[in-house]
Amino acid sequence: MNISLLARHQRLFSVACASLTLSLTLGIGLGKLKPLMDISWLDILGEGSIALLSLFWIFFILVSRPPGKVTTALTLGLSCFLFSANLDLVDEFIFYQESISWLSMIESIPAGVGMLTMSYALYQWHQEQLILNKQLQKREANFRQHQQVDFITTLYDAEYMRHQINSELQNKQQTNFSVVMLDINNFDLFNRRFGHQQGDSLLREISDLILMNLRSTDLACRYAGDRFILLFPNTDLALAQKIATQIKKAISNIAFKPELTADPVYQQLTYAVETAMSGDAAESLLQRVSRRLELFKQGQQLHE
Repeated sequence: MNISLLARHQRLFSVACASLTLSLTLGIGLGKLKPLMDISWLDILGEGSIALLSLFWIFFILVSRPPGKVTTALTLGLSCFLFSANLDLVDEFIFYQESISWLSMIESIPAGVGMLTMSYALYQWHQEQLILNKQLQKREANFRQHQQVDFITTLYDAEYMRHQINSELQNKQQTNFSVVMLDINNFDLFNRRFGHQQGDSLLREISDLILMNLRSTDLACRYAGDRFILLFPNTDLALAQKIATQIKKAISNIAFKPELTADPVYQQLTYAVETAMSGDAAESLLQRVSRRLELFKQGQQLHE
């Protein structure tokens, strides 16, 4: 739950408040208060619970989800349902004349519209979760160990990758696998120019782009600083290089827009690839790919 998200949902929050206010205004303003003996307190308990829970659901959606069509549809559907539930609650206290029988129609229709809207929202939510689950599979390999998650990128850390590499090395059915180390060029310069907060934002965006270009069997982790490490099971050197090149091109074509400038920044990567050899350990494989990456970066600096 993130209360600060409410500031990003001002319109939806206003819609929910308007639904609550309008239902109370119509219900109370068009009738007369019932005698105390005619009030059914059991009905009030049931209908009041529905109205109150609808209000709570709206609040928790707005403080739990970012803006988007799913959030909008859920809030609008619940606001319609809240309108009907509130009118239903108020009429337990209020007596209406026959001349305003149209109010009962107004009471019923929004609930049906709200249920249809929420059904659409839940379907879209389901589709959203399918996509997120695919992304999660790329973030996690064989098990979840959330204390090893990097706070900035939400990828797993280098220690998690070492464990996964050792698991691959011990897998007798594994024929071959490759690791790729990625390094963001001139990341220190980016941090000095735009600040560490924008640097963290860049790391998050790049990690998301990396995940978008991985297969469901692959794993991406943050290695250290501006470096990422990728694990490609059942992948030879040529295919690993091809995937790494695709990732490099995808990131180089994305315009990053730091808050301090209107000018876009295009970021480049350097990468190195190594395949596992007989007798390898996780640390030796990582040291080998790290040395190869350093050689590539030194070669780039000589040509600049």
